[in-house]
Amino acid sequence: MNKIYPLVSIVTPTYNQAEYLAETIESVLAQDYPNIEYIVLDDGSTDHTRDVLKKYDGRLHWESQENMGQAKTLNKGWEIGSGFYIGYLSSDDILYPGAISKLVNILESNSDVSVVYPNCHLINPRSQIIKKNVSRKFDFESLVIRQECYIGPGALFRKDLFNKVGGWRSDLKLAPDREFWMRVGMYGHFEMIDEPLAGYRMHPKSISYYEKRPEIAQEYLAVLDDFFSKKDISTNILSRKNEAYSNALLIVARSHFRSNDFRGGIKKYREAIAIYPENKSVKTIISLIRTSISKPVRRLLWIFQLLRMKAKI
Repeated sequence: MNKIYPLVSIVTPTYNQAEYLAETIESVLAQDYPNIEYIVLDDGSTDHTRDVLKKYDGRLHWESQENMGQAKTLNKGWEIGSGFYIGYLSSDDILYPGAISKLVNILESNSDVSVVYPNCHLINPRSQIIKKNVSRKFDFESLVIRQECYIGPGALFRKDLFNKVGGWRSDLKLAPDREFWMRVGMYGHFEMIDEPLAGYRMHPKSISYYEKRPEIAQEYLAVLDDFFSKKDISTNILSRKNEAYSNALLIVARSHFRSNDFRGGIKKYREAIAIYPENKSVKTIISLIRTSISKPVRRLLWIFQLLRMKAKI
């Protein structure tokens, strides 16, 4: 009896990531799962993205469009995709061999699982591992209350779930994925494969490394406003509402510090501990300092490495 392989639609929205795009595409095309619909949408790139995509004519579906943002582009891809299961892969991340087969196997074997995602490694611009196994098992309360999202590249979920909850919110710049998983988490069960099946790339141009303007970081608070306005929130999460807002304020404080606005950062930190005094701890302060300086320091190191490489050429 022939095994039935449900169609999997993978969407890659891309914008000026030509230097990494080919490796991303190759990682999908090299998967051993036999029924993948791969959709790559060029969101108005001004680099040589189209030249990269032309090399894959006939091997995937790709389009170029006027720039309309990551969220709208991703939603477009999910809407035109025909897969029973759908997912996305950023144009600078990669899947490791066998990833799709193992992810689909979990979904096929467990009808109660709506979302499955793998562990992943943090990789640098040259695909070298910076840190191993950076994902964690899904915890809805951690996502909402602690404002921690550890779902990396490679996540797959059922198309009917997308039809039910909708896609990413296009008005969000920093947290569309987090807000999406918060909505999904109210309806579906998540499963993590504790095996690194993807590479999550960090580099100076990646979205998570951009300087975040503090006024944009305020959207973390707006996301909580929308979430807590829902009627079907559990009593336990409602009882920790202040803690959630305090942790979101710490994220805003961090954005101030990264923008060298120390007065603004201290102000937001004080607001955070005013509504949740437990965050006035040495552990929280150390974490805030560490996360405020770690990415800027790493970015400076990468720039220094690039300058050294160019000097040798």
